[in-house]
Amino acid sequence: MASNTKYRYIGWLEIHRALSILAERVRKEYSPDTIISIVKGGLIPARIIGDLLGIDEIGYVGVKFYKGVDKRGEKPFVTFTALPRLDYRKILIVDDVIESGRTINTVVDLLSKYNYSGLKSLALFVKPWSPVKPDYYYEVVDKWVVFPWEVCETVREGLDITKDVEDPLIIDHCTVPLREGGEL
Repeated sequence: MASNTKYRYIGWLEIHRALSILAERVRKEYSPDTIISIVKGGLIPARIIGDLLGIDEIGYVGVKFYKGVDKRGEKPFVTFTALPRLDYRKILIVDDVIESGRTINTVVDLLSKYNYSGLKSLALFVKPWSPVKPDYYYEVVDKWVVFPWEVCETVREGLDITKDVEDPLIIDHCTVPLREGGEL
C-alpha cells in the first residue's frame, strides 16, 4: 500500500459512540434475536452491539475478500461458519465497512437456506459508491477506514498511522508476521 493512501482512523471512543447510536436505531425499529458477525471486520462491532442490545446469541461467518489494505480479491468466499439455530429468528448481520456489498451479499445468500423471520444489516461505515446500503450505518466515508483492532495489520501493510492512534506506543508492540516455514 502506498503511504499516500487517504484513510480515516476511528478510535475506541468514537466506535462506542457510533455503535451506541446504531443500537438505539435498531432498538426503535427492530428486535433481533441473533447477531451474525462477518469475520474479521464485524467481529468486535458485533460483540459491542450485542452487549448494547442485550443479545447473547452471536454467530460468525468468515468471509475473505481483502488481501491487504485497499487490495481486494476477485470475489468473496466463505472460510468458515459458526451459526446458532436461525430458523424463526430475527437476524442482524454486522460488519465494519460495506464497500461493494459483495461480502454482505455472500452472507445473505448463505443464510437464505434458513427459515428466519427477519433479516437486517448494520455496518459502521458504507462507501458512497457501494450499490448495497445496510439497513443501519453510522457514516458514509470515501477513505480507507482504520480501526483500533487492526493497527498492527495496517502498519505491516505500510501505512504510517502513528499520529492518529490514541497511544502511538502500541505500534512498538506490533510484530512482523512469520512467513511460511516460520521465518521472519
